[in-house]
Amino acid sequence: MKKFLLLIAAILMLNGANCSAENLKFIDAMDDTGYYYDADSVRQESWSSAFTVKMAVIKADLNRMYIYDVRIVPNDKTYEILSSQIQSYDTRAVLESKSTRRTPQRYSDRSEFGQMVNLILYGD
Repeated sequence: MKKFLLLIAAILMLNGANCSAENLKFIDAMDDTGYYYDADSVRQESWSSAFTVKMAVIKADLNRMYIYDVRIVPNDKTYEILSSQIQSYDTRAVLESKSTRRTPQRYSDRSEFGQMVNLILYGD
């Protein structure tokens, strides 16, 4: 019984550590889908205007969280997905993981992605 309680305590502690490492900031929502970024993950590259950030798309109706490591270059108005992961939202169990970089994509200031970039860089 004592081992069982220690195991439960360890699981709760690890799960709490995982959740507290995130500082998810709300960006926008549509229907059952929410868009967030992890404020603690924003990293400015010292040699350029580019920065990296962890973004999350949470689909409540599917119990899924899609996590993207993204490199954004505001001066060029481009973003590049560096890696992605699909998790079960409630347990945070990793269901799929990809570490292949995708081709950089352009965005405009008026697009939804451009508005997200402005929110990340300049806040409300």
